[in-house]
Amino acid sequence: MIWLILVALFDSSAPSIWFKDTFLTPPVTCGLIPPGHLYPFGYHKQPLQQMDVIPNDISAEEFDETYIEPDGHRPGIFRGLQKHSKAAQDWNDKYLEENFGDYKVLTEIKHELRQEFGKSLNTLSKFLEEYNTTNQYVVTVLPDDMRREVLMPPFLQCGTYSRNLLELNLWMGSGDTASQVHYDADHNVHCLIAGKKSFFMIHPDQYEKLYMERLEHTGSNYCPDINQNEVDMIEDSSVSDVDYQWDMLYPGDCIFIPAQYSHQVRSYGRSISVTILWDPTVQFDKNSIGDCVPSNTSSIADHNVVWNYKLEDIFLDVGYATPHIMRKELIGVWEQWTEKISYTKGDDSTGWTYNQFVSLMFDMKRWSLPECKYTRNWVALIAHGLDTNHDLRISPTELSESSDLLMKAVSHFIDAPNLNDEIYDFCKKEFFYVPPEVVTAAEMEEIKTMGSAEKWMKQRGYVASKNFSEMFSDFLEYIHDTIHGKDEEDEEDD
Repeated sequence: MIWLILVALFDSSAPSIWFKDTFLTPPVTCGLIPPGHLYPFGYHKQPLQQMDVIPNDISAEEFDETYIEPDGHRPGIFRGLQKHSKAAQDWNDKYLEENFGDYKVLTEIKHELRQEFGKSLNTLSKFLEEYNTTNQYVVTVLPDDMRREVLMPPFLQCGTYSRNLLELNLWMGSGDTASQVHYDADHNVHCLIAGKKSFFMIHPDQYEKLYMERLEHTGSNYCPDINQNEVDMIEDSSVSDVDYQWDMLYPGDCIFIPAQYSHQVRSYGRSISVTILWDPTVQFDKNSIGDCVPSNTSSIADHNVVWNYKLEDIFLDVGYATPHIMRKELIGVWEQWTEKISYTKGDDSTGWTYNQFVSLMFDMKRWSLPECKYTRNWVALIAHGLDTNHDLRISPTELSESSDLLMKAVSHFIDAPNLNDEIYDFCKKEFFYVPPEVVTAAEMEEIKTMGSAEKWMKQRGYVASKNFSEMFSDFLEYIHDTIHGKDEEDEEDD
């Protein structure tokens, strides 16, 4: 009898086979305790069938039909796609420090807690000195110079996908990193340059079991209440029923992660990855390929991407709303605004006035930099750029036809910038922030040297950088008059 009780209590049938080639130890789970209780996510049951191995030379059209069109999309693995890239061959710490050490990078804490702000900013060189002894890993925009050393998957080189590439990110750490179970807004090819990573892929039909919901307005979400390192299968009992696929990536491998497809990532030992993100809202056009012929040696630097980062840039363009999303958000706000409220008197049916647009931007701003008259006038410059028919109003049609440059400027204003501490402190002191499209790095240095944004703006006649001011040459007089208060008495009637 005692023997039977012991067998019932200490049942070692917990799943283990899918953790081969990792540094994890298969658990021993008591028979009266749910499988995987207080173990990392994934120990609760065996995975579903393995993910597809996608041919590295798959065409864009075939990729769309097989992995994008199916309901909920479909993940898959590219084996060895980056194996012969310069990055896979050369990116040791010494090479990275010597060639890219001066670039600024964003870092986060290894065991991701999205409800806590754990980001910091440093140079890649400084990170390389410290990352083996700290709790930080790099997740940042991939510098333009590094893009020449990473290959672009052939299916992303031609047609619709190639015209909607959004962002390229660099990931690096010393190992023992774990993401939250989450999903992202964009389609993503995650390429492992060095190390090992395991991926747990969870179909969108499992959201409810993970206490997640589809958030249309942000496109991304995560499990805020589940400790992915020690899942409480008693408290969070529905997790026991979560189905998933699992696979391991090795150097040179890539994985396709569909937009809004939940996943968790774990790394083992030193690892470096590059991710390629593209817009999931644009439908693939079979006629968009034309005469384009993909190449196995084409680098990602050969292709246009919305967000970029050069060494001289002050701002790190990572995590901003894309022009397409920003444009859609503004049009949505317009539709709500016309139904409910208006900021000023007058006929609002043809569009926002400049004053209304400036007020709206400060209402939408998702960070705490105080409003000031100088910042307002930079936003007014953006307003004028949107006002293509020069009627001093911004219509829904003008929003829908706006350039990506202007939508990027709006995104930079609304979302908090990734500034280094010195620049950020200076901007806070001066109550002054401008998008990178408005003031160049060199001009920002002039402002720092002068010690006053106000003095610099007065000296320059409130003119932005040359490339940007050319777009608004006919608006400079209006801006000058506004700054000096000529229009203030008429503001209530605009």
